[in-house]
Amino acid sequence: MAKPTTFRGTSLLIKIGDGGSPNEEFNFPCGLTTNALNRMAETNDVSVPDCDDPDAPAWTEREVSTMSWEASGSGILADESVAIWDAWHASGLPKNVQIDVGTAAAGRRYTGRGLLTSYNITGERGTKVQVEVTISGDGELTAADLT
Repeated sequence: MAKPTTFRGTSLLIKIGDGGSPNEEFNFPCGLTTNALNRMAETNDVSVPDCDDPDAPAWTEREVSTMSWEASGSGILADESVAIWDAWHASGLPKNVQIDVGTAAAGRRYTGRGLLTSYNITGERGTKVQVEVTISGDGELTAADLT
């Protein structure tokens, strides 16, 4: 058995575009220590009867009707990132997002537009202020080798 290629947890990065033109820059907001990418598919269910035995229970068949994605992150609220999160949330507009998994030697880059749909800041005595963000996809998420 060949050993699989694996990635460190810190090699999953959510990067936010700055909207620059013609060369948009993507940066990882400082402070996020946990990052996630969730890809979803909604389905339509259809009951398909048995033609030879109409009294037999029908089997459910499914077709994908829509696809969506969501990226989320949590960690320490870093002063260097507060302005990014505040401005994005206040704008209500989508931004270009890149989610990198792995390294240039072996990895994938997912790219899409997303809306900042959740921006939570929490604090507790004896700890650092925490942040949790959710970016909901606004359209297609594409994937390519990370180079």
